[in-house]
Parts: sequence; structure tokens; C-alpha cells
Amino acid sequence: FVILAVNSQESRTDAFEFAQAYALSFPILLDEYGEITNRYRAVSLPTTFFIDKDGRISDVVYGGPISEAYLRIQVEKLLKEER
Repeated sequence: FVILAVNSQESRTDAFEFAQAYALSFPILLDEYGEITNRYRAVSLPTTFFIDKDGRISDVVYGGPISEAYLRIQVEKLLKEER
């Protein structure tokens, strides 16, 4: 199970400061040229993708926040598929 953030809006410095301010422990990748944003059609911020072990998108949530219950359901579903 891996969480990645992709930032296409702020500078490297701003993204780092944001991660520190909210004590984020997962990597924040920079999409400086919008390639990932375009490829995944992330039209609103935030956009959350749940991706299975084979790299297929199983669900997409546009906007936020996402409830803890919904996150648990999606993550548990993906983890069950790995077994």
C-alpha cells in the first residue's frame, strides 16, 4: 500500500512547506509540466485515484474532503484484491 501526492500547482518550496506544515509522511511528486495532470485528467483539486496492484484505476474522487469511512472501504477493497 502506497500513498503518493502529485503537485502541479505550487513550487517545490511551497510543496515542501505544505508537507511540513501538515506533517505529511508520504512523498509529494512534482508535475512541473502538467503531464500527469493531463494524462489522468485531474480536472479539480484535489483528485484522488485508487489504483490496484496492476496499475488499473478502481475509483476516482473529485474534490474533497473524503470521509475516513470511504477511505477505509476503498483501501480494504484494494488490499483484499492483492491476496
